[in-house]
Amino acid sequence: METIFLVCFAFGALFTLVSVLLGVGGHGAAHIGHGHGGGHIGHPHAESGDRFGGLPLLSVSSIVGALTWFGAAGYLLLRLGEWALPAVVLGALLAGGVGWYLIARFLGLVLSGEREMDPADYRLEGTVGQVTVSIPAGGTGEVVFSKAGSRRSEAARAISGGPIPRGSEVVITTYVDGFATVQPWGEFIAAREKLAPAEKREA
Repeated sequence: METIFLVCFAFGALFTLVSVLLGVGGHGAAHIGHGHGGGHIGHPHAESGDRFGGLPLLSVSSIVGALTWFGAAGYLLLRLGEWALPAVVLGALLAGGVGWYLIARFLGLVLSGEREMDPADYRLEGTVGQVTVSIPAGGTGEVVFSKAGSRRSEAARAISGGPIPRGSEVVITTYVDGFATVQPWGEFIAAREKLAPAEKREA
């Protein structure tokens, strides 16, 4: 029985070491997608795979971790204690179960933090922002907006070339070479409403 415990522990430890060195977690994948956030002018999805109650209990990493804890606990109980074999096996199984849960719990936390990168989350065109530094006529100011969960600021110019006062709500129409071209929200909506009848006639 001592050999079985040692083999379980050695296999689990070796697998874990190789996984770390190669960067392979062996726990499948779970990604949560974003909607089009950040005030942009979408649906979450998840690959649950072998997850139960939010925990990847049947992932390779969880199972191998349980095997490693089982082997280590069984070997130590057999060598260092005066336990009968059934008690040693029971203790090893309990240790394996604890290891299984703890590793699955850790992986669950890691997977819950993983997010799928959606190009739309980083596209600035159509993003609503606020002017924080007034844009003078023909000049450059600054616009602040939220994108992909973070607050950003960019140099901004008015699409019409006219001034836009500080605090105005604007829409980014284009973003080129570090400069955002913006249009006041009211003008943006008016332009869209004007285009709508023409598009209907063409249809």
